[in-house]
Amino acid sequence: MIRSKIAISTTHYYSCEVTKKLPVRITVLTVKGPEGLGFAEALDKKKETLDEYVKLMKKSNQISKFRVTHKTPTMYWNKSKHKLDFPSINDSILESGSMTILPIIIENGIQYHNILSPSSESFRKLLTYLKERFAGVDIRALSSKPTETLQDFLTDKQYETLMLAHRKGYYRIPRKITLEEIGEELGVKRVACQERIRRAEQKIIDKYVKDSLFSDYGF
Repeated sequence: MIRSKIAISTTHYYSCEVTKKLPVRITVLTVKGPEGLGFAEALDKKKETLDEYVKLMKKSNQISKFRVTHKTPTMYWNKSKHKLDFPSINDSILESGSMTILPIIIENGIQYHNILSPSSESFRKLLTYLKERFAGVDIRALSSKPTETLQDFLTDKQYETLMLAHRKGYYRIPRKITLEEIGEELGVKRVACQERIRRAEQKIIDKYVKDSLFSDYGF
């Protein structure tokens, strides 16, 4: 199984075009065919921005139904139904044999999808469909073990030390605790504590920043 986070942009696509024009973030919570339910947030905190968003959505020739179901000063919940004359982004993902893990985030003309593909073949098909149909396809994250946790690749001591450091505020700015103090709580010297944290950090960087799948797919 392959998990990816992909930023997808395209021209002449209603959700991308609206978020290029207005400072709004759209969060799609449920999708059923061409219908979607979610909410739009005004990034400038202005009600006028949301009203303009509603106006543009209703005017779009790619939208057959649009209804605001709930309002707050900075957020409008809505239901919409599109009528595209080409496969939608979500349809293209499903057609490849993959699926989006909701929510879908749309901002600055870009849709952000967290996607699960059951195999390398499905993932390659996914990329082919997206690149053929949409202008911008940018892989932001890629993992061959989407359910793996920190405990799966850190030692028990590394995990214990890292979790304590995080809980006590070692990674806050400014730091709330020193390596010496963490070491005292664990009953180890400062040097041992520092080595555990550095080795844990290196493993995390290797895992999530240098994922080998990027080289496998030529990225």
